[in-house]
Amino acid sequence: MLRCRSDGRFMIAHFTDLHIGYPNNEADKRTIQELTACLKTLDADLLIFTGDQIWCYGENDPYQGFQQVIDCINQCEIPVVITYGNHDSEHGKILREELRSMEQGLKNRVFGEQQLVTKERLSEIFYIYEATGQRIVKQLVVFDSGDYVSEKMAQQLIDKQTDNRYAYLYPEQVRWFEECQLPLETTIFLHIPLIEYQQAKNFIRTGQCLEPICSSEINSGLFSVLVEQEHAVNVFCGHDHDNDFTAEWLGVGLHYGRISGYNVYGQFARGYRQVVLSEDEPLTTRIMSYEQTREIKS
Repeated sequence: MLRCRSDGRFMIAHFTDLHIGYPNNEADKRTIQELTACLKTLDADLLIFTGDQIWCYGENDPYQGFQQVIDCINQCEIPVVITYGNHDSEHGKILREELRSMEQGLKNRVFGEQQLVTKERLSEIFYIYEATGQRIVKQLVVFDSGDYVSEKMAQQLIDKQTDNRYAYLYPEQVRWFEECQLPLETTIFLHIPLIEYQQAKNFIRTGQCLEPICSSEINSGLFSVLVEQEHAVNVFCGHDHDNDFTAEWLGVGLHYGRISGYNVYGQFARGYRQVVLSEDEPLTTRIMSYEQTREIKS
């Protein structure tokens, strides 16, 4: 059971885009070292990893790479949730089902009270209880946003490079969310940004947008469900390493995490996004670099 602290807060550490390759290069070794050190001192109630934990291209071994991620996470006692991005299972080298099977090696993996598996994707809803565990006060939704569209669709997306024809949430995932959600403040995590981030970049509150929004070209319809909610809704994604903004469009928070791995492009200092839920206050969030985490420790 996920519970708020006695002061009513629930603290989430959102990591994304580790991009661990195996055999490791120096950048991978730095990622593992920095992440391990961060997790050992991290003050959080839940870890959420939103995809592209590993590389699958070329000679990279996704099984060994993901096992390294698991071993790293297992060095801390904080509950953890994982979903996947476009690179975790590309090129057919490993299936999402196999990755989820490997998750059994995570000693602190928690699973949602509501789950849906469709076409290899797992989506989950987690309930956050107040400190005594008697009442649900918030809900978290974690979507697997997939990798790429089908070849048939890709042939008609002539303005996009082959490796940039990103997947969309399936209708089954959106219907499941509509049917299973509770009338509570909702925080959503996924890898690929919704297409509505294209509008949100015009309403940035904090952070920067330093590269194009690499969403799917196909609108899943989830956003139209979110704007109808009576309670606050915030969405957090990864995927675009040079974006780390928070924004709001039509009353829905549309935010990026912070790139967490070194073996990939990106201008920002590596780290994570802290998300703080509160029983009685609006959600707050801030970027925490690995360096800042070390300074807090010292």
